[in-house]
Amino acid sequence: MSVSMRRKVTQPFAANHVASRRRETFSAGELVMPVAGPESPDSVRFMRINGLRPSRGVECQYIIESAEWNEKTAASS
Repeated sequence: MSVSMRRKVTQPFAANHVASRRRETFSAGELVMPVAGPESPDSVRFMRINGLRPSRGVECQYIIESAEWNEKTAASS
């Protein structure tokens, strides 16, 4: 998946950090963007564009099931 469109979180959700599997919460209104990764079609790898960033602003990648991704985010202009 090499899509670079922004999406807006419409419902809060938690996703696993790719490197550590730590759970991170995403709030409604945050912007996220899918990124390419080796995941199956059943999951989406993404990163936060804005909002709270742990790790002193370093962009981290997260993973979530595709169904939950589609349910809790929407395309952002």
